[in-house]
Amino acid sequence: MSLALITGGSGHVGANLSRELLHQGYEVRCIDFDKDHRAFEGLEVELIDGDITNKESLDPSFHGVDVVFHTAALINLDRRYKDLIKLVNVEGTRNVCEAAMKANVKKLVHFSSVDAFYRFPIDEPLYEDRKLIDDANAMPYDLSKADGHKIVLDYASKGLNASILHPTSIVGPNDFKPGIPMQALVDMANGKRKLMPNWGYNFVDVRDLSKTAVSAVSNGRSGQNYLVGGEYCMYLKIGEFMSEQLGRRTVIASIPDFFTYLALPFEYIKSLIKREPRVITLDSIHTAQTGNYFIPSTLAREELGHISRPIKETIYDTVEFFIKRGLIK
Repeated sequence: MSLALITGGSGHVGANLSRELLHQGYEVRCIDFDKDHRAFEGLEVELIDGDITNKESLDPSFHGVDVVFHTAALINLDRRYKDLIKLVNVEGTRNVCEAAMKANVKKLVHFSSVDAFYRFPIDEPLYEDRKLIDDANAMPYDLSKADGHKIVLDYASKGLNASILHPTSIVGPNDFKPGIPMQALVDMANGKRKLMPNWGYNFVDVRDLSKTAVSAVSNGRSGQNYLVGGEYCMYLKIGEFMSEQLGRRTVIASIPDFFTYLALPFEYIKSLIKREPRVITLDSIHTAQTGNYFIPSTLAREELGHISRPIKETIYDTVEFFIKRGLIK
């Protein structure tokens, strides 16, 4: 039986990936960084201390490991945190690759992001050969995912068997500590976002992504990157799905984009009071406005067997999960 190590195991991807790996007969070990064990409730998963930003702490985690899934990342849209973003997403990735090489793991599957690529032109299909972000003034998160990608390719050239996945916006159940996109869905369902800009994005179900990631162990080419997308959907349409499911109107209407800019000073003040990163920033607005419409994920479908379910099914299952957790009333 193969032993799989997951960095970021308690996160949204890690929670679903753990379940998929166990289903496929793997033994699962997760680096336990934040001591939040809700994602592992009822699962036979080994938890081990470790911190990807501390190279020395990783050696015990990698002992005896066959496969590594590097999902740990800091998703932060606030430029004030650029140094921390780089530490986690760039140097942390370097440390994981180094530990994987040292431990002679058979495979590393690295989770990057669609945001590692330049978005424009947004009206043309996005494929794996699109240029990676290299502008020092780019959004720090985007730049960090591009730089992490390059680090993995460098280690692949040195002999590490590594494949890279670029998921689109990840949605789905088993998210025990909702981040930015998932919290937005919770807020929509609870009627806290009755007015939404007329934006859309490409969404991939976290369960489909997990299956594709496991497939990459045996089918992914070393040094190859794979865009892993699902269905493009407008946020207003997601609101309609939720309204139908919950029996109440969740989103009433769309609003012009300029209203989101009016929220910027209030978001800044709130972040100072709560001492937490801003969610609404110029960068996040730009990201929402420029989501690529057509991401065919052809390579992932052909080589990894990627299959994406309808977004309506994903939203239904996600809402049901959050209802059971008490986050949607």
